[in-house]
Amino acid sequence: MKTLIIQALAAGLAVLVGTKLMPGVRIRKTGTTLVVAAVFTLLNLLLGWFVKFLVAVALLPAAVLTLGLAYLFFGLLVNTVLLWATDKLIDDFEIRGLGSLFGTAALISFAGWLLPRIL
Repeated sequence: MKTLIIQALAAGLAVLVGTKLMPGVRIRKTGTTLVVAAVFTLLNLLLGWFVKFLVAVALLPAAVLTLGLAYLFFGLLVNTVLLWATDKLIDDFEIRGLGSLFGTAALISFAGWLLPRIL
């Protein structure tokens, strides 16, 4: 339960920072940030295992060629897919462009790594 709350907090903070740093990330209402964090966390809880499986299988040829270095981007790719799904589910949340999507997913990955170490 504690990790779930930290993950939701990390996603909310990262999306809020993403709206300020990334030109293609828009939230129409401030309260939508909490909804985005909750939906992202719920998607990660319910579908995260399946997305992780699909990404791991898709990265397998690249991992063989790079001797496993491709898996360094595993968390980023999973967060990108889940953030894209969150974008499609919430009308008041919009991400335009692949760069903004990857950038915000990177912020979520970084916040998810950093917050448990701080708290």
